[in-house]
Amino acid sequence: MNNTALIYILVSILLSGCVTVKLDGGGKGSRAEGVTYRAPGNGFAEETRASVDAAWKNPKNGNVISFLSDCKDPSDPPLDQIVQGIVSGLSDLKTESSETVTVQGREGRRVVAFGKVDGVPSGIELLVFKRNMCIYMLSYVGVKKAFADNRADFSRFVEGFQAP
Repeated sequence: MNNTALIYILVSILLSGCVTVKLDGGGKGSRAEGVTYRAPGNGFAEETRASVDAAWKNPKNGNVISFLSDCKDPSDPPLDQIVQGIVSGLSDLKTESSETVTVQGREGRRVVAFGKVDGVPSGIELLVFKRNMCIYMLSYVGVKKAFADNRADFSRFVEGFQAP
């Protein structure tokens, strides 16, 4: 199985964890409007995916940068529950770092974790925060051997991301 196929599996599993958080609360949210961002450069190509607001894949290594918004969901899960729902798709989970950060004047969680998807070592970096009745989940995922390749691109994406 090539890196691209593994990344698709990883993104699908991790986003399923995210959706589980939403469904557990019985909420029915919607996507945010008015979000601004700078699309990742450095060889990333935009992809259309129904499961996220926007996504870009690096065709050389399969790494993916994406973001998902969920607005006006009455379940309003805590940030730590959202993060846990996302990373629960990884087996043998090892959290490299987890910190509380301030994002646009709001508390957020920035997490880097590694684990396995179908036995393949993989990694994820997340930034999760809430703003104006919306939850924002920014993610960078990839197979572990190529994970370091685009972390700086994800950091630039995060810096240029503005929620309304």
